[in-house]
Amino acid sequence: MSTQISVGSSSSRDAAEAAREAVRTALTGAVEPVFALVLSTAGYDAHALTAAVSEQLGEVPWAGCTTAGVFAGTEMLSLGLVVGVVSGSGVRFGIGVADRVSVDGRAAGVAATTQALAELPAVVPPGWNRACIVLADVLSGKAADVVRGAVQVGGTGVAWAGGGAGDDLRLARGAQFAQGKAWVDGAVVIALDTRSRMAVGTRHGFRPYGPPSMVTRVKGASISELEFEPAFSVYQRAAAGRGDQVSQDEFVNFAMSHPLGIPQAGGDHVIRDPMRVDAAGTLHCVGEVPDGCLVRVMEGERAGLLFAAREASRAAKQAVNGPLGGAIVFDCVSRSLVLGEGVQAEIETFSAELGAPVIGCLTFGEIGAIGPGVPQFHNKTAVVLALGA
Repeated sequence: MSTQISVGSSSSRDAAEAAREAVRTALTGAVEPVFALVLSTAGYDAHALTAAVSEQLGEVPWAGCTTAGVFAGTEMLSLGLVVGVVSGSGVRFGIGVADRVSVDGRAAGVAATTQALAELPAVVPPGWNRACIVLADVLSGKAADVVRGAVQVGGTGVAWAGGGAGDDLRLARGAQFAQGKAWVDGAVVIALDTRSRMAVGTRHGFRPYGPPSMVTRVKGASISELEFEPAFSVYQRAAAGRGDQVSQDEFVNFAMSHPLGIPQAGGDHVIRDPMRVDAAGTLHCVGEVPDGCLVRVMEGERAGLLFAAREASRAAKQAVNGPLGGAIVFDCVSRSLVLGEGVQAEIETFSAELGAPVIGCLTFGEIGAIGPGVPQFHNKTAVVLALGA
C-alpha cells in the first residue's frame, strides 16, 4: 500500500471529546495505520490530553506537541486538536525524546535522534527514503542547539522538518508529546522511512530592507551591539534610511514585519525575530545569532508571505516528483500576526498547491534547510514536508 496521511480534527474544549473526534476521523480509511502525529493548541491539560489520545489510538504509536494554532486542510483552529495518521506497508518509523533542553540543547538533540533512529537501519536502504521531524522546546533559547545535535546524528542526507512547541502567545513553555506522556523542556524526534519520496520546501517571503551590519556583541539570542554600537541604534538608523522612525515603544509592532535576516551563501537569509528591545538597546530574538555574522533588517508584507507559502509547497511537491500522500506544514505563528485575517488565505494556499491531505500548526520557530543547505532553526518561515504516495 502507498503512503497516505489521513487527517482528523476537533474544536471541542474537552480533551477526551477532542481526542475521540479527531482520532476517529483520522483512523477512518487508514487501512494500515503505522504512526500518528498529534498537534494541539495549549488550551487543554496536557496530561489529560495525552491519556485521552493514547486511549483512542490504542496500539498506534504517536508523538507531537502543543502550538499556537493547528490546522487540518483549510480549517484553522485557535483551540483544538488535529491528528494525522500515516498509513502504508512501506512505512517504518522511530520516536525519540529527551528532556533538559535548557541545560544542554545539543545533548538533547543527540539523545532524541539516537533513540528515534535506533529501530531503523543505520544506512537508508536502496529504494527507501528518510525524513526526520524535530519538535523542541524553544523558549529556553536552545532550539538551534537541538537541531545541531539532531543533524550530528541523523546527517544531512535526509529530509529535515519541524518546529518549536509553544502556547497561545503567553510565552510559557509548550508541551512535547512522546511515549504517551507530556514533556516540558524537551525535544522529540520522529524518524520516518518510506518507499515513496519525501521532500521539504522552506521559504519565508521577506526581502532585505537595510544594509548589512556586523554582530559585534551577542549572547545567545540577545544582540547587544551591531558595528560596535547599541544594536537598537543601528536598527533605528536602517529604518530612518528608508524614511521610517522607530521608537522603543513602537519597536515590537514595527519589528513584526521588519525582522533581522542572516545572509546565507546562496543569497537567501535565515530570519531572526526580534521580540523586544531593552533600555540598553539590546535586541532579544527568538533563536540564537552567531557572533561576528552579518545581519540585515528585512521587510515583508502579505503578498510576499503568501507567495512564500506557495513556493514552499511547490518546491516540496516538485522534489517528490509524483503524487502526494499528504503533507505536514510548520508555519511560524508570527507570520499569522503579520498576515492577520490573511492567515486563512495562507493555509488555503498550502492545501491548493499540495493537492493532498494537509496537517499543520503555527510553531515558535521552524526547522528546515534552505535549498540543499544544512538544516537550521528559522523564524517567520514556512516549512512544508511532502510525503509521496
